[in-house]
Amino acid sequence: MLKSKGQIMTGEAHASDEYEARLEASEDSPLKAAGRWTAAIFSATLGDAEFEARGAEVVVHSRTDDTVLLRMETSNLEEAERLIVQIRKDLDELSTVDFVDEWGQGNTQSGRHTKES
Repeated sequence: MLKSKGQIMTGEAHASDEYEARLEASEDSPLKAAGRWTAAIFSATLGDAEFEARGAEVVVHSRTDDTVLLRMETSNLEEAERLIVQIRKDLDELSTVDFVDEWGQGNTQSGRHTKES
């Protein structure tokens, strides 16, 4: 059976067999945390909820040894929830190889993808 992007060949394992996605609180440095608090207060003063005082990350862990495959920072919980839904869908539908091809392997920092060393 041929496969196209997003389709799994019969008998091929899904990425969700090897990995799971979790929402985690960002581990911000004190300076970054202060900046996030300032932005959240300013945003709330303007009646906007764009920034939250505590950041959220979507992290994809190995089910076998809990190592991190992917870590993505988000600006707020709503964005993190949308992202984790998409990542979990892809984990359920794609093979491990296709998932890594689609999402990459490593961390995103400042909107850019970088590999962990």
